[in-house]
Amino acid sequence: GAELRQAIVAMMSRKDELEEQNISLRSLLDGEMEHSAGLRQEVDSLRKRLGELEERHTAKVQALARENEVLKVQLKKYVGAVQMLKREGGQTLPMLRNCDSPPCAPQSKSASDVEELASSYERKLIEVAEMHGELIEFNERLYRSLMAKDHLISQMRQELIELRGPVPGDLSQTSDDPSLSDFETTHRALINVWIPSVFLRGNATNAYHVYQVYIRILDNEWNVYRRYAEFRDLHNRLRSQYPQVDTFSFPPKKAIGNKDAKFVEERRKQLQCYLRMVMNKLVQTLPQFSAQPTKETLLQLLPFCRDMPQTSESGGKPSRSRSSRFPKLGRSQNRESRNPEPQSGDL
Repeated sequence: GAELRQAIVAMMSRKDELEEQNISLRSLLDGEMEHSAGLRQEVDSLRKRLGELEERHTAKVQALARENEVLKVQLKKYVGAVQMLKREGGQTLPMLRNCDSPPCAPQSKSASDVEELASSYERKLIEVAEMHGELIEFNERLYRSLMAKDHLISQMRQELIELRGPVPGDLSQTSDDPSLSDFETTHRALINVWIPSVFLRGNATNAYHVYQVYIRILDNEWNVYRRYAEFRDLHNRLRSQYPQVDTFSFPPKKAIGNKDAKFVEERRKQLQCYLRMVMNKLVQTLPQFSAQPTKETLLQLLPFCRDMPQTSESGGKPSRSRSSRFPKLGRSQNRESRNPEPQSGDL
C-alpha cells in the first residue's frame, strides 16, 4: 500500500512538472509567434516605405527629364538665333562701311541695335549653358544617390532573407539565391524553409554542430534540429528517388577544420540553399502537396521535417534525428541568443 501511494505521489508530481513545462513551452511559443508577427509587420511597413520612396524618386526623375527637354529646346532656339544674328550683322556692317551719305544714319542705328540684340542673346545663351551644366551635374548626383539607395535596400533585403527566410510576396525578385525560381515565386505562400542558426553540442572531445531548421507552411511554423550527417542521409535518399537532386549543390563532408566558425557559417548557407531547392522540387513535382499544403502532407513526403522523435527510417535503421535530445534548443534559446553576441552560425 505504501509503495502504491509513493507511486501515485510520484506520478502526480511528475504530472505537475509536465504541466508546468507545457505552460512554459506554450508561453515561449506564443512569444515567438508574436515576435514573428512583429517582424512580418515591420517588413510590410518597410516595403510600403520603399514603394513610396521609389514613387517619389521616379516623379523627381521624370520632372527633371521634362525640364531638361525644355532647356534643350530653348538652347537650340538661342543657338539658332545667335547664328542668324551674326550672319545678319556680318551682312549689314560691310554695307555701312561703303555708305558715306547722311541717309545711312538710320541704318547705323539699326546696326547698333542688331549688335546689342546679338550680345543680349549671347549672354542668355551663356546663362542657359551654365544652367544646363548645373542640371546635368544635379542629375548625375541624384542618379548616384538613387543607385546607392537601391544597393543598400537590396543588401538589407538579402540580409533579411538570409536571417528570416523568404518573405511571402517578396521572393526571387529580391534574392540572389539561385534556388528561388520563378515557379517558387508563383507558389511562394505554400512553404518556406531556412536555417537561422547553428548550435555546438557535446563535450570538447566529441563536439558536433546542430542546425536549427525553421519551416513555415502558410501560418503553421515549427523547428527541427538536425546534424550534418542527417542532411547527408536525406540527400542520399532523395538522389535515389529524384535523379535531378544529384545536380543540386550539396556541401561536401570535411573531416579537418569543420569546427571553424567561417566554415560552419558557409555550410549553414549552403544547407539552407540546398533545402530550399529540395522544397522547390517537392512543390513542383508532387501535386498532392500543392493540393493540400499542410504539415501532415509534408511529413508524409519528407520525414526529415518531423519535429517529433522518429522510430525508423526507410532503411530500417533507427532515426538519429530526435528532437527530444535537444530539449534546450527550442525557441527560448534562439530568442536568448538573438540579442547577445551571435553564435557561429548567426548572421
